[in-house]
Amino acid sequence: MPQCPICKAAVWVGDRYCPTCDHYLPHPEEEDHFCPRCGIRVASQQKICHKCKAALPEIAGTLSTASARGSKLLFSIHGISIGIGLVIVALLLVFLFKKSPGPLQPVVTPQPQAPAEQTPATPPKPPTDTAPPAPKAQDPAVLPEPTTPSAPKVTVPTPAPPLYMVNAHSLALRASPSRSAPLIAILNFQDEVELLETSGGWGRVRDVRRDIVGWSNMRYLAADDN
Repeated sequence: MPQCPICKAAVWVGDRYCPTCDHYLPHPEEEDHFCPRCGIRVASQQKICHKCKAALPEIAGTLSTASARGSKLLFSIHGISIGIGLVIVALLLVFLFKKSPGPLQPVVTPQPQAPAEQTPATPPKPPTDTAPPAPKAQDPAVLPEPTTPSAPKVTVPTPAPPLYMVNAHSLALRASPSRSAPLIAILNFQDEVELLETSGGWGRVRDVRRDIVGWSNMRYLAADDN
């Protein structure tokens, strides 16, 4: 199957335009002609471009346009070549400038300095005998004044809080003396607690075993006679 010379897409035999890129498909004996506005390939006998609907010039005008484009392309190629040559020359000059040695600098040799004169060491002075200082007269001893002994402090032992036993199967330990107060813990039967204070039939107690303080109903607490 033949291919489009522009986009290389497959075309059918007898097609005049490529279905992919819209370029004109020339015969082998025809020359290349392009639309000056959209740049697609057109036939030599076309008067209007089939894509942009622009009026196509005569073949001579097309050839002159193609030659003008060729001259512009050749001029741009020459300009690029000249620019590349100038860049290469500049790089060579920079390389040679870095390689060239700089101006010679005078070398200054320091003059030898005369050795410093040594001063004779002074002999050490003989030790002089000095008489020991006379002992100072001691002041008569001052007797301390008699002090009155202070009375010993009497520490009164703080009585321990009374002990109670839980006489219910389980007893709630709450944060305040109220049934709606948050629950802190559950006391079991015969748990030993210390009574810290009372308020309205409630007692503020401390669980001896777990060291937890809260409020419980005094109805379910019995005094520990032991």
